[in-house]
Amino acid sequence: MMKLEITANDVEDMKAELRATLPEVKSSHRIEALARGLGWNTNAAMRARLANGSAEVSTDEGAFLGYLQEHGFDSEPGRIARTLAKVGIRRAMALEPFLTQFGYNVYRGRSKTPEERRAEFMADRASMLSDHAADEFIQACRFLSQFSKRKTINRKSSSYGLKHQAERFGDSRHSRGYVANGMLIAAALALGFKVQQIDPDSPNAWFNISSKMTNDGVKLALAA
Repeated sequence: MMKLEITANDVEDMKAELRATLPEVKSSHRIEALARGLGWNTNAAMRARLANGSAEVSTDEGAFLGYLQEHGFDSEPGRIARTLAKVGIRRAMALEPFLTQFGYNVYRGRSKTPEERRAEFMADRASMLSDHAADEFIQACRFLSQFSKRKTINRKSSSYGLKHQAERFGDSRHSRGYVANGMLIAAALALGFKVQQIDPDSPNAWFNISSKMTNDGVKLALAA
């Protein structure tokens, strides 16, 4: 399950996301469905809680879809999770202005002009807010949430090694699939890990991640 801290400002971003993805749904129904999908009984309850500061939330797809269906609307599965994921992605993008879907910066081919590299960078950065990138972010969050944070950076594993392990993580309820290096880094940032780019020319990063899972203490071999 993906859990993220949100604020009242984040709710406004989520409202805008649902307005773009569910334009046929009445505004009041979108907002009430959002509140239920984030664990509150009403929009008023959500607003009252967030007026006092941030709150940690996870998504309840059944409550989100159920409210919409009760009012004659529908949505594809995963919409509420992607909407919350994009809150975390935007937060990561604000923290790391040189992060793209594929890691830090882009491939600097000698044949490319500075303008071409800049355009490629902007396209890769914008792709971080696509639905498929949000799905990768969710998968990465589920994986990284199994680990605690230590005080120091763990240099035994890079984001590139961890992203391969995240691709294999899952069960019958959660599908496994490709996770881009940059989306693994974005998930780490959103979850509050310390992130350190390996070197100025590397797309990869290290984190202050423990080498043990927190749920059952099983040792995980972190790939370099």
